[in-house]
Amino acid sequence: MTDEVIFCETPDDVADAAAELIFEKEKEAVAERGVFRIALAGGSTPKLLYERLAAEEWREEMSWESWEVYWSDERAVPLDHPESNYHLAHSHLLKHVPVRNIFRMFSDVSPRLSGGNMGGLEQAARDYQQLMIKQFADPLPVFDVILLGMGTDGHTASLFPNSPALQSDQLVAAVETNQKIQHRLTLTYRVLNAARTVIFLIAGEEKAELVRDVLLNGDPSLPATHVKPEGGECYWILDDAAAHLLE
Repeated sequence: MTDEVIFCETPDDVADAAAELIFEKEKEAVAERGVFRIALAGGSTPKLLYERLAAEEWREEMSWESWEVYWSDERAVPLDHPESNYHLAHSHLLKHVPVRNIFRMFSDVSPRLSGGNMGGLEQAARDYQQLMIKQFADPLPVFDVILLGMGTDGHTASLFPNSPALQSDQLVAAVETNQKIQHRLTLTYRVLNAARTVIFLIAGEEKAELVRDVLLNGDPSLPATHVKPEGGECYWILDDAAAHLLE
């Protein structure tokens, strides 16, 4: 497996290219298996993608009734919180299209409100793992598409540098970070690297050095470096600002 880079001029062009790729992968999945399973991401670039998919051009093209929607990670915040990945996707895509099968992470169990006890979040991780195993009828769920971004520390989903979740043998991990939203759920490498297609959506000058360090240098300290679907494809869709240090 080698990374495939798609160069775009602007963040809007990144969203357009991602919509095209998702359409292609959806058609393949529905034709072969009758269902299209996708894990969504949070962030400003995925937001542009969701707005594209909800607009008339794509809203009329997609086979929404065949979609099963999951999440690559989620923050331990209420559903209507502005930092909720579910809220982002629901507001900009899901409430505008006829997707019926939506499986959100029940991460709105904040350890901060229970004396710092991570038990509730760890149970939510186990619950999501069991839900995926049941829906996929497979102990290792194979997604048709997983959407990912990359933070300015090289994290992807909620897999952060030096996190115990990087070595997890589970499908879903509860995570405690030093970020503004400390507590999260995330799919682990086991799931990311089993996917048929992973799509990184990256925009902005602040990501350029990281993109270089992952794609050209293979920096092992950056979690995004280790996303390598074993039997699938990994696309990096980049705008000019994020890609300008690549040769």
